[in-house]
Amino acid sequence: MTGPAAPLSLDAIRPHLATRVIGTTIHLHDQVDSTNRVLAALAHEGAPDGTVVVAESQTAGRGRLGRTWVSPRGLNLYVSILLTRALPPETVTWTPMLAAVAVLRAIRALTTLNVRLKWPNDVLAIRDGMGRKLAGILVDAIGTGSGSRRAMVVGIGINVNMPAAAFPEELRATASSLLIETGSSVDRGQLLAALLDELERLYDHACTHGPGDIAAAYQAACDTIGKPVQVELIGSEQIEGTAEVLAPDGALRLRTKNGKVLEIRAGNVVHLR
Repeated sequence: MTGPAAPLSLDAIRPHLATRVIGTTIHLHDQVDSTNRVLAALAHEGAPDGTVVVAESQTAGRGRLGRTWVSPRGLNLYVSILLTRALPPETVTWTPMLAAVAVLRAIRALTTLNVRLKWPNDVLAIRDGMGRKLAGILVDAIGTGSGSRRAMVVGIGINVNMPAAAFPEELRATASSLLIETGSSVDRGQLLAALLDELERLYDHACTHGPGDIAAAYQAACDTIGKPVQVELIGSEQIEGTAEVLAPDGALRLRTKNGKVLEIRAGNVVHLR
């Protein structure tokens, strides 16, 4: 069984890092409650654009829709990135999807896995026709304490070297890790550097050119489009239909069985076979 690797260090990350801004400041922690919360506090104290917080483990890691993110020590990547540059207004809602494309490209750069996206920002390994979750993203919009300046904290969790036995039993059928999918461990420092490189490239492009190219890249990699799906809305309502396309703001356009087209902006999507 794979045990925790040596803790991440700047010496393990910087030789692989080619960014100009993101990752200039990296805070490494052994354990935090949540990397997003730690980075939000740093932002209120004036942390610069591109500040990164990484932890070996989290005691209160969060996923979308208030879910807990399982965060054992020394096996995975738990990282949050501060983005303070002003994005064009039409691009802001694409930030979670931008981050998902960055994760997908980083994994593809280091492995040969068939990796796809599930709306809005889950990263899946496709094996035997089924997608298993490798990574998730949680974006928090925050105030920074510097006048009215707004910023985004992009939290990313990637299951890297986590053996199947380390997953809670209820997640083993639907979640996976790079170790499980490739059969070998992956260098977490190299993966983190690749992720930050991809995120900066996409973020720079979005700041200058808007969301068009990001949206095209996302839709090309999205496994949800064209599939029959069930959407669990916040609360208890569930609706079924076919995921047709993404709206200009990144919402999922769903055609229900009675032909009505809905735009979904929050909810959990289940791909139906």
